[in-house]
Amino acid sequence: MAWFARVLVPELRQMGSLAEAAGGWNIAESRVTAVEDRLTALEASAPDEAARTRTRALRDAVRSARGHMQELLESGSPDTMSRDLDAIAAELEAALVSANPTD
Repeated sequence: MAWFARVLVPELRQMGSLAEAAGGWNIAESRVTAVEDRLTALEASAPDEAARTRTRALRDAVRSARGHMQELLESGSPDTMSRDLDAIAAELEAALVSANPTD
């Protein structure tokens, strides 16, 4: 999940067009889907409700970010591509911080 926010999104952001970003996304989307599937499996096997809640929040963030990515690439504007990608990364980072609070 951190890879999605910290590596993939910045790489897509550096691409010159939505079409190039779509090509990069097409290559990486299966990895993102695999993360989502793994989080779904982890939720089911979590040892307690707190762990299930954290895992579900992470899974939902990946699912939401994946959906936003698809929306951006299908109907987004080249003028707002960078800002939209930054918003996707921020959504993922917020979920990571919420799932791993510091004591």
